[in-house]
Amino acid sequence: MKDIPGIDEQGKPKNGPFQTFFKNGLISCRGEFENGKKSGKWTYFLNNGQMQSSGSFKEGKIVGQWKWFFKNGKPRAMGGFDDEEKKHGEWKRFHTNGLLWDQGCFEHGKKTGTWTVYNEAGELVKTQNFK
Repeated sequence: MKDIPGIDEQGKPKNGPFQTFFKNGLISCRGEFENGKKSGKWTYFLNNGQMQSSGSFKEGKIVGQWKWFFKNGKPRAMGGFDDEEKKHGEWKRFHTNGLLWDQGCFEHGKKTGTWTVYNEAGELVKTQNFK
């Protein structure tokens, strides 16, 4: 999620829909600005047109559910953020073959509860408990 300035060419805060493009003409990202800050759903792409990540912003901060993808299009990670941009709620990460790597919960940026880790064959490697 590259940093995109929220100020236009005249030095005024950007408002409304926004998108940028790669040199090859394909879209790089799209979203919306509100008073110069990212707001609502934003989507980022690789230079081949494949989606790289997607999620929401509120007043320029990452919030809510986000998804990231590998170059092969399979999910890389998914999880949520609280209003302070800290990981919050259930999170999952995946191996490049699409199988689950690990999963568990965060509470305001800290791992909590039971976390499970799997190898690339999908076999349970370990279970860990966090307080």
